[in-house]
Amino acid sequence: AVKGQIIGSCHMGLGQVLSEKMVYGRTGHLQNPNLLEYKIPSIHEMPHVEPIIIESCDPEGPFGAKEAGEGPLLPILPAVVNAVYDAVGIRLRDLPLTPDVVFKGIEKAMKAAGVDDPLDLKPPRAEHGPLQDVLVKRASEHKQRDRARQRSEDTSPYVNGVLFGFDPNLPLEDQVEGWRFATEPDPEQLAELGLAGKAWLKKEQRHMGGDE
Repeated sequence: AVKGQIIGSCHMGLGQVLSEKMVYGRTGHLQNPNLLEYKIPSIHEMPHVEPIIIESCDPEGPFGAKEAGEGPLLPILPAVVNAVYDAVGIRLRDLPLTPDVVFKGIEKAMKAAGVDDPLDLKPPRAEHGPLQDVLVKRASEHKQRDRARQRSEDTSPYVNGVLFGFDPNLPLEDQVEGWRFATEPDPEQLAELGLAGKAWLKKEQRHMGGDE
């Protein structure tokens, strides 16, 4: 079952980043309602996956259980996007990364740089972004926290809301009235007929209380 979760997650991740896309017509109807036209990876596109399972007892999971689906899926999307960036020097944020999307991204970068040959584009930079330091610090803090909890006999429930600055020893509902989610399309999306087909491009805003 765990191997199936890992292999299936890899399949889903590759589909999301490389080929899967919902296409809507002008009236809002779905134009590719089957898996063949939706283009999930078939057995011919799916690479061999060799799951490596390290058994452990997660003190935070029910009866020591731990998820096995989202973990293998989530890294695939940024890994492929970063591989394209490493190859062509273009940072693409519009999925799936079909050939036409990559080609248009290169054309746009050439126009912005004022060059006629894609080989004249600046090579990708190897420096980490400002978020890297934040993530490294957060990972270190969580590693120390996990080790401390493993050595402790305290089995009180832990709330992952500590990522957002909440007290890990208190339920989130006791610290905040609730999250309010809102989506706001960009002006460019409002001007396009295919807005419904680009619903995932909408900007998500997360608010904590009030009307700000």
